Amino acid sequence: MSASKSVRRSSGQISLVTVIGLTGALVLLWFVAASEGDLLAYLNLTGFIIVFGGVTVSALIAFQGRELLAALHAFGAIFRGDAGIGAEIAELVEVARHLTQKNIHAAEERAARITSPFLRLGLQLVIDGTPMDDLMHIMNWRIRKMAEIESAQARLFRTLAALAPGFGLLGTLAGMVAMLRELGSGDIARVGSGMAVAMLATLYGVVLSNLIFKPIAIKIEQRTQRRIATLNILLEGVMLVSLGRSPTVVADAMQAFLNETRDEIRTI
Repeated sequence: MSASKSVRRSSGQISLVTVIGLTGALVLLWFVAASEGDLLAYLNLTGFIIVFGGVTVSALIAFQGRELLAALHAFGAIFRGDAGIGAEIAELVEVARHLTQKNIHAAEERAARITSPFLRLGLQLVIDGTPMDDLMHIMNWRIRKMAEIESAQARLFRTLAALAPGFGLLGTLAGMVAMLRELGSGDIARVGSGMAVAMLATLYGVVLSNLIFKPIAIKIEQRTQRRIATLNILLEGVMLVSLGRSPTVVADAMQAFLNETRDEIRTI
């Protein structure tokens, strides 16, 4: 079976694992709160503002606007499943067939309609007769840039994960100061309010760090690893087309590379 038929595209699908994980996190938080019989006891506006507001302000100071927007886009991407490359392989094989038939005009038209910018650039370089060394340099540079951009997004969320517990500690200190200030007044309600801020701010910091920011960073890093593997497969296909290999050889090689890469990822 050809690679174009055996591999299907799955872009746009919701990542079921991510949804289950987030649902599990909400259930866990609900269980912790409900175990004491009072859900409202775990809601404290002052502690939440200190932690979430502090993390937000720190992010605005530490990162540029475009980096924050890119991070928000990356956060949305974790809810989508990985796209297969069946369509890209089919496009690659089709361009290879046109080039094998010496139909340069048809190959150019087909390459111009390819949806993947990476594959479109690679095949256009092949059609233009770019030397193999230059082609490899350009395409590997594109892979490195993609990896650098997505690694920066993961580092941003890891930075936020490191900041959240610190602002939880800030809320704890602020609550302790308020509690100690009210000890002399004998007002138990006000003392308890300060203690609530102190305890819940720490809780909010731990939750933001370990249930939100760190998992997002890990998810982005894993997605980047898979995307690098996918782009390397497509680069191998572009190289085969540049070497003048037949469409059948290109399709079979793509399927072999794809299977090998999947096996490697499973063993990591």
